[in-house]
Amino acid sequence: MNDCFFYFVFIEKVASDAKDKLFIATPCCVQAMNNIWFDKIYPEQSRKRNALSIVIGFFSLGLLAPFVVHYRNGATGPKDEPLHRSLQSYGINYSDPYPIEYPRYTKILPINQYMHRVKNFHQALRMKYLYHCIFYCFFLLLFSYTLLFKFELPKNQIPSIYWTEIVTIIFVSCMLIEEIHYFFSLDNLSLPGKFISYFRNLFKMMNIVGFILFYIGLILRFTRANTDEQFIAARVIMAIDLEIWWLRSLSFIIVVRFLGPHIVAIGKMLKDLAFFMCIIFIVMAGYGVASRSMAYYPNANRFNLTDFSTDFDGRSIFRQIAYPIYYLMYGEFGNELSYLDETDNSAAWSISTHVLLAVHMLFVNILLTNLLIAMFSKRFDQVYEDTQNIWHSQQYLFTREYYTRSPFFPPISLIYDLYYLCRITFFNIRRICFKKSADPRAKVFKMIPINKSSTKDWYEFEGASTYEYAQTEAKASKTESITTTHSSNLSSNEKREDTNDNINDSDNSNNNLRHIQDDLAKLNQSFEEIKRQLKQLIEKS
Repeated sequence: MNDCFFYFVFIEKVASDAKDKLFIATPCCVQAMNNIWFDKIYPEQSRKRNALSIVIGFFSLGLLAPFVVHYRNGATGPKDEPLHRSLQSYGINYSDPYPIEYPRYTKILPINQYMHRVKNFHQALRMKYLYHCIFYCFFLLLFSYTLLFKFELPKNQIPSIYWTEIVTIIFVSCMLIEEIHYFFSLDNLSLPGKFISYFRNLFKMMNIVGFILFYIGLILRFTRANTDEQFIAARVIMAIDLEIWWLRSLSFIIVVRFLGPHIVAIGKMLKDLAFFMCIIFIVMAGYGVASRSMAYYPNANRFNLTDFSTDFDGRSIFRQIAYPIYYLMYGEFGNELSYLDETDNSAAWSISTHVLLAVHMLFVNILLTNLLIAMFSKRFDQVYEDTQNIWHSQQYLFTREYYTRSPFFPPISLIYDLYYLCRITFFNIRRICFKKSADPRAKVFKMIPINKSSTKDWYEFEGASTYEYAQTEAKASKTESITTTHSSNLSSNEKREDTNDNINDSDNSNNNLRHIQDDLAKLNQSFEEIKRQLKQLIEKS
């Protein structure tokens, strides 16, 4: 138990506030997350046989899970000795053997064990994730089918809409209540802290936008449904909302080890794309205004265009300037060149527009496009080098979210979420108005011992472990420092000896040079003496 309690107290602080991915990726934290993710199921599920057993248990709704799934071991003490709970049920208690066998629903032990295993199978976070994932896929398919084939004007009957749309409305409402429950179950005590923690996740912001658009579309669906023209507004809002829900499904990929970090890479690339779009907007606006001012706006009838408007309004400016210029970035010229070629090619405005278009295409399609590719490549390389750390960080956030989720999927989870929302509301009113204590059994993301003295023992264990670790690190640092100093001294001595040798070699060379110079001087004197004597002999003869 000691390996998880304090680690996760710090993990939550680090992951939510400091965003220290390196700490979360340490083996102890990874092991703790796996233990919480599988709960009472045995955490080592890497074999294909174990994966197959999970699949069988999932499709049998847990009925076959007690026979095929590998669970954690129960009590190991004497059989006659009664087992007592060591951890609170509203905290992390995967290591407590008590919930594996107790409470006893029946005196027949095999039936009691079977019921507990079915219950523990559904309460495992991994099973919650699978149930919600399957439900979300069904919701997307149902919403898509409704919008494509059954989204029509209300009929003069009861109900006035198709049953598929009614089920979609129920599903979205259940998901909204589930998100409200998750928001109020966050660990932050203050409301601003909950908002900061909630909206830090991009997918949570997509949830809020999806809910808002859905209910706006639902209101328009009944208030502006007299004619087909009015009904278009509701259809457009619902279509955009469906697109957001499809993108929201990317959050389920985070739990996959080899795909989750790529979702993070996409998020980081969006920041680079925002910077790139600023440059593109400036370039597009420059070419669009300049080319249209030379070719189109002076004489709108020059190209015999019936749908070209030079009115000063937003729609005309967008259609005539922004829209066609934007698609030039993808190499879609449309009628941009054909209109220019059909007119007088020798005209100054035509030549200038051709030159301006050539420069624009050179700048956008070659320079800026390659710049964007280079930016994306660099960002992807950065994420790829940090893949494991990013994945473990996302794994923690996912584990924390599904810890408070209902083991049931909507609409069955509606009862569970409403119960906890009423409980949270009651205890908050009790705490604020009557100064009473908060909910003592609120679900908390940490281990809570039954025996309060265990907390003191855990603190002492943590302190001793931290002190031992600090001593080990200090000794290692000291040894490394001594080794470095010794190596530095040896290196200095070697350099000093090399310097002395070089000095000695230089002195020897200088001495040899002086000897050679002296010998040459003596040889020169001897040569001069011989020359003088020969001259005297010649004069005498």
